[in-house]
Amino acid sequence: MNFAILLNMASGSTADTGAALGSSGFMIVILLFFVVYMWMMSRREKKNRNEEQAMRDNLKVGDEVVTIGGILGKVVSVKDETIVLETGADRNKIRFTKAAIATNASANARAQADKEAKEAAKAKEKAAKKEAKNK
Repeated sequence: MNFAILLNMASGSTADTGAALGSSGFMIVILLFFVVYMWMMSRREKKNRNEEQAMRDNLKVGDEVVTIGGILGKVVSVKDETIVLETGADRNKIRFTKAAIATNASANARAQADKEAKEAAKAKEKAAKKEAKNK
């Protein structure tokens, strides 16, 4: 069944559709949209949770991190569920659970540098192809 016809039927219009579904049909269509929307949102949320968990599992000594509370520090030690951060010039050490880590600034910087290097290599390759074509 064509989507436009289904919407037309759900709205109660009878032009070119035969018998209309009525208000119960409209409710079914609205419910269907709601279910699909919620399913897509839960998938996106699950993907974000998995990415955050992977980031926390891949923490290494020396990484610069930001906690959920906004504390900036360098990872000094990593254990199963906790990490120790060194903060400030006076080198205070604070122990946090891995769940308290919001972002890994070092990994983000490495990812950005890798992306820029790939783009530069791609631009260089395009320039070489263009130069070879012009000769």
